[in-house]
Amino acid sequence: MKIIEYQYRNIDEKGWDYSKIRLGNINLLVGDTATGKSRFLNTIFNLCRFVVSKEFRHGQWEFNFEQSGINYTWHLKTGVNNAGNRIIKKDILYRHDGTNLISIVNRNDKEFIFDGNKIPKLSLEETSISLLKEEDLIKPLYEGFSLIKRRLFHADALSKVSELQSVPIGLITDLEKQRNLNKLFLTELNLSPTLYILHKCFNDIYNSIIYQYKQFFPFIKDTRITDFSKINPDIALPGLTPIFSIKEEGLNKWINIDQMSSGMQKILLILTDIFIIPEGGVYLIDEYENSLGISAIDFFPKFILNLEKEVQFFITSHHPYIINEIPLKDWYIFHRDGMNVKIMYGTEVSERYGKSKQKAFIQLINDPFFARKIQ
Repeated sequence: MKIIEYQYRNIDEKGWDYSKIRLGNINLLVGDTATGKSRFLNTIFNLCRFVVSKEFRHGQWEFNFEQSGINYTWHLKTGVNNAGNRIIKKDILYRHDGTNLISIVNRNDKEFIFDGNKIPKLSLEETSISLLKEEDLIKPLYEGFSLIKRRLFHADALSKVSELQSVPIGLITDLEKQRNLNKLFLTELNLSPTLYILHKCFNDIYNSIIYQYKQFFPFIKDTRITDFSKINPDIALPGLTPIFSIKEEGLNKWINIDQMSSGMQKILLILTDIFIIPEGGVYLIDEYENSLGISAIDFFPKFILNLEKEVQFFITSHHPYIINEIPLKDWYIFHRDGMNVKIMYGTEVSERYGKSKQKAFIQLINDPFFARKIQ
């Protein structure tokens, strides 16, 4: 999936309202503190969870996207009825055919039309893409929404993804036969079992992750993945429970993943995600630079700019180096006025910024559009 245009409005009287924007492959969201950048990522991911996990969300979306070489436009509006029940009020899906729009779904709280045929009313708490995911016209769209991933990088989230977890034996058997990386991505295992499966079934990908990881942290001398029971025989755990460890230059002791710094955990997680996310995936990263040293921060922009893979990135950042290294054409500058968020394209400032010898970050923070006004 690739998100082409996007607009979100909250249905509440005092809700957030984002201007409609056209998006690219790399989308760097910049702006003053509390201008709605993280919330913007939330609205995209919430729509994904609404489709894939049936987690009802309030709001109004206009979502133009490409999936399997076809463009679609989806209008979705939710709310509550007179009885106070959560419902979908509007659910309209079009396929683009040149300049024509071909109706696939036209649905409201009274009727449901799919592919030109009226069908029985289904749950008003589920999207049409979720309800019709087995239909040939809809199945690729559901699969596209399944490829939207957002990572939370606060301490609790990093600790959780670094926890011990047994490897599903059936999954290893399936992957050894099918070599279906998409299945591993969708399983959403913790880091150690994911890396173990990559080492066993996709060794070339595993080696690429470790190579890049050592570029971030050149003091790493060696890495390993060991069954936890072999290094802690006194602790009985069910099944195969791998644990990823590193050894640093000058030290003989292995450092297990749960003992590594949050920055090292974070880089390993991001690298693993990017290497296993399927072509056409969408990856949402909020303030990548938090808890990272300067060497890791420096490496990241070059890594994604040179990535030979069709992945769409959404990145929020306040760090001068990242902002300076990402091309101006990939910037989206947020300005908040009350609950209204205006978004200016980087191309609108590239001409005047490009003529200056000052770093783009310095010009950005002095730009009148950057400073927020909150009512």
